[in-house]
Amino acid sequence: MDSRVRLSDVAKRAKVGVGTVSRVLNSSANVSAATRQKVLATIAELGFVPNLVARSLAANRTRSIAAIIPVMGYTQHSEIIQGMTDVLHAHDMNLMIGTSGYSDQVELQVVEAFLARRPDAIYLTGVRHSEDVCSILQQSGIPVVEGSNLTDRPIDAVVGYSNFNATVDLTRLLIARGYRRVWHVTVTKDFNDRIDDRLEGFRWMTSTGSEVEADVIRCENSFDGGAEAVRLALASNIKVEALTFATDVMAVGGLLECQRQGINVPERLAIAGFDDLCIASSTNPSLTTVKVDRVGLGRKAAEMIINRLQGNHCPKIVDIGFQVVERDSTRRQGTVNLTL
Repeated sequence: MDSRVRLSDVAKRAKVGVGTVSRVLNSSANVSAATRQKVLATIAELGFVPNLVARSLAANRTRSIAAIIPVMGYTQHSEIIQGMTDVLHAHDMNLMIGTSGYSDQVELQVVEAFLARRPDAIYLTGVRHSEDVCSILQQSGIPVVEGSNLTDRPIDAVVGYSNFNATVDLTRLLIARGYRRVWHVTVTKDFNDRIDDRLEGFRWMTSTGSEVEADVIRCENSFDGGAEAVRLALASNIKVEALTFATDVMAVGGLLECQRQGINVPERLAIAGFDDLCIASSTNPSLTTVKVDRVGLGRKAAEMIINRLQGNHCPKIVDIGFQVVERDSTRRQGTVNLTL
């Protein structure tokens, strides 16, 4: 393969104009099937590699979208990324992924690094960002979509669900089931707007005259952290009846600790989570939790970006909703299903 092969060389060998070769490379419909096949065969014969940088400068597009998530490895984020890539790849666009580590400073560094590579748009996890990040993105002039929560004042646009309302509805379910000593388990680090809104939703629901004895435990977001929360609750002078965990990971850890100690769930201690991870329906007892269509969220985020790039109108705020899924970890014998 000769790296010096140029667009004009392909056109000359295929006996077509340079514009025709360019239209083939850009998948234009204004080229006959026979001509397209001839140009593609010539490209393969000469080993021509398009200069993507030059093409992007000419079109003012790189066909690359940047996505910033907190960490790699969490199902919640990988499902959103999967949804985005499903849509973007169908439109011949690629996704660049960076991680912020729940740090405002790192998020700023990643945003700056991505902007230097001229992405066509950026997806950000969450709706709480530093002033520097908001300012630099507003000045960038490219579409910005925030996700996984909701806000009335997005940087540009937002697609997500209300973590506050989801936890309100989950806590309301426990109260309706007759639980009166209900505690919430949240994190000790890696704070973010989604976790904070879940805590605030719990506090609001338990302070609305429901006569609930409520408290908050802070633990590591891990199986061990969830186990520790159960131990702390059982050691309390108050006979805690139910624990709502800010994540399914901690909730599963809590369930495992109950099994180790021979604690009957939910008769002695009810447990609920948030996220509806794959394991939630397979635990024994199965885990009550909050379900969100995260793949659908990713698809919607990508669709919003494409619509913006094509100049189409799209709403600035999209609420994909959530579902409280009641399972055996909170459903006492003899109780009936409730409509929230």
